[in-house]
Amino acid sequence: MIEAFQGLVELSQVDTELAAHERERAEIPAKRAACAEERARIEAQREAARAAIGEAELVQRQSESLARDKQALLQKLESQQHQVKSNAAYTVLLHEMEQAREAISDAETKILEAMEVIEQSRASAASLDREAAGISARLEERERALDERESAAAGEIARLRARREDVARKLDAVILARYERIAGRRSPAVAVVSREICLGCRVDIPPQRYIEILKGEEVITCEYCHRILIHQDQLRHSAAS
Repeated sequence: MIEAFQGLVELSQVDTELAAHERERAEIPAKRAACAEERARIEAQREAARAAIGEAELVQRQSESLARDKQALLQKLESQQHQVKSNAAYTVLLHEMEQAREAISDAETKILEAMEVIEQSRASAASLDREAAGISARLEERERALDERESAAAGEIARLRARREDVARKLDAVILARYERIAGRRSPAVAVVSREICLGCRVDIPPQRYIEILKGEEVITCEYCHRILIHQDQLRHSAAS
């Protein structure tokens, strides 16, 4: 049984390593997605800054056009002041001139506001461009590291799977099947026994069962966590062998 115990321990160690590498590889797509999200976030901010510039420039152009039109209208109205022949007509003319002046004032206010928005948005866009360059470099480095980790994990997974097949092939079919059933529910499937305690679940082992484990004549499982129990002295014996 010593060889069987040694095989079970080795198989458990391989499965633990294999699971760790598989978890690492499984986490990589999410980490790549996080990189893409960060890149999209900064790009959305840059796009928003560019859009703000475009919108403000449009407001500025429209306001400048309106101001020019109203200025031309005001000049035309002013030139007509000496042509009106009644007080009523003159009152209407003055009202139209006042409306033109108000429109020009409003347009000039919008022009100044738009220019301020443009200045602020351009400064923000320039800052975001610098930030994006740094983020892009950092993300590219992170993605290269993820590619390397994925490749390394794939290599380790392939190596460990081959090693697992080799170890499993040497085990008795009944013992292997029992191990596989436990491994499907518990990881690791093998627990070390020390001072009458299962180190898998930290529960005391009944005296009679502990004696059976010490004999090492059959595979014993923990009554609480159901892991295969191997005494630490048997591990030392296996290592010495």
